[in-house]
Amino acid sequence: NALRVTEVAERAGVSKGTVFLYFPSKEELLKAVVRHNLSGRFPEWHQEFERFEGSTADMLRYCMRMWWARIGSTKISGISKLMMQEAKNFPELAAFYQAEVMVPATTLMSDILRRGVQRGELNDIDIPNTVMSIMASLLFLSMWSQSYGLDRPFCGSLISPDVFIDHQSNLLFSGIESKGSVPCA
Repeated sequence: NALRVTEVAERAGVSKGTVFLYFPSKEELLKAVVRHNLSGRFPEWHQEFERFEGSTADMLRYCMRMWWARIGSTKISGISKLMMQEAKNFPELAAFYQAEVMVPATTLMSDILRRGVQRGELNDIDIPNTVMSIMASLLFLSMWSQSYGLDRPFCGSLISPDVFIDHQSNLLFSGIESKGSVPCA
């Protein structure tokens, strides 16, 4: 609620009335931003998943890196922080974000992990909790960047997003990668 429609209009180079002509409320404006920058991109991301020919480990690393490049390192990552902060105060927006962003994101990540299990590259894992573990590490990186900036150390050292993502994916795969079977091509 701190953002005033006047500020939005100024940044867009239009009048406040023009903003309300297209968006009857700040909530509708936020929904349009989410659809344009996040939920509207899932068809494209699913196509990338379907065309990916490498291993599941490579695919997951790629997915995590692309999330950082396309969302986490951009201003749009502030939406995740905003939704976490305000979900209880705005349950309708929280439900919208859940349906438009969280469900498609967890579905895509689940499909990636399921592919790995089916190909014998991953153990028979608890997919929903593995997805949450992956998302938690990415959201931590985004929250840290949004709240403190990447130029401030965490526990004494700076966070490099590329190093952090590689480390998280290595940790993940050391626990879920199948050790005894040969991956299917």
